[in-house]
Amino acid sequence: MASELANLPRIAIIGAGACGVLLAHGLQKNGFKVTVYEKETRIGERTREWTMLVHWALATFQKMLPDDILSDFSSAHADPFLDYENAPPIPFYDGITGEVVFRMPGNVRRISRTRLRQLCSKELDIRWGKTVADLQMGDTGPVSIVFKDGSVEETDLVIGTDGGNSQIRNWLLGNAASKTLPSEYAIANGIVKYETAEQIAALREPNPICTVSVIPGGVCFIATQDVGDPSDLTTYTFHVARVWKTDQPYSEGPEAIARTKASITPEMPLNEPFRSAIMWIPETAPLTINQLHYWATVPWDNRGGRVTIAGDAAHCLLPSKSHRVHCPHRS
Repeated sequence: MASELANLPRIAIIGAGACGVLLAHGLQKNGFKVTVYEKETRIGERTREWTMLVHWALATFQKMLPDDILSDFSSAHADPFLDYENAPPIPFYDGITGEVVFRMPGNVRRISRTRLRQLCSKELDIRWGKTVADLQMGDTGPVSIVFKDGSVEETDLVIGTDGGNSQIRNWLLGNAASKTLPSEYAIANGIVKYETAEQIAALREPNPICTVSVIPGGVCFIATQDVGDPSDLTTYTFHVARVWKTDQPYSEGPEAIARTKASITPEMPLNEPFRSAIMWIPETAPLTINQLHYWATVPWDNRGGRVTIAGDAAHCLLPSKSHRVHCPHRS
């Protein structure tokens, strides 16, 4: 068995995001030698933060992660004090009528992306501050990864998990075929600390994990992002996002907040508590608006199984199926 493991290919993962670190653990758990290369110098260098809902993928997490990391998985929870096993189903609202149209059953978790990366970076060989400049290879044999700092590393397999604007995808397909395309949708996204306990209680009342509202041409959600003191609502922060059909230039801070509030109109209303969640956003909140982009996946030559892509690098999608079907060129 030891000799079989010794013959397994060396794997380099480009990108230490959620996909990269999870994939690294899954491969490492199965005996592969894995090295992760990340252009950031540390977790937290990029200040933007958000949460992720893990439901059907929870069983996959449990298969991929080692037991000692799984035993500490609650440290990645948005609300580490919540009994997720017995939490109520997550409601999805009709954003016009306010009617609950669906409740997501089953075992779910709301995860902080940053805390998940912090947890899963343990026990991995991650090389920070490493930006890929080029890949070099012959018809057979290893791949040389050339970094912008001039260093070169050799490996047997490269997996690009470097996000929607993947450098590895660009290397595989070229600029034109790998370029993301603008959609008809913009997203206002940010971490919000509301001003009063009454506001926070109103936003938590429908569900302590998150709530979702779907409107024609858009979606809005409110999710608990962090809990300082479970007995003090004023220590809670929320991840608030609104997607709507519009052409918006990038903006941040007060300008982004004003534009997001102005997006709620009599012609495009939003049910409670989502409307209040937007209108109550303080002027100091770190909110941004970005136009959403996507990449219509096409086949790629994996160079004899030596270079491939995964995660957003391979399927850069919009937040929900209802948005994707409006994207031109997407099958």
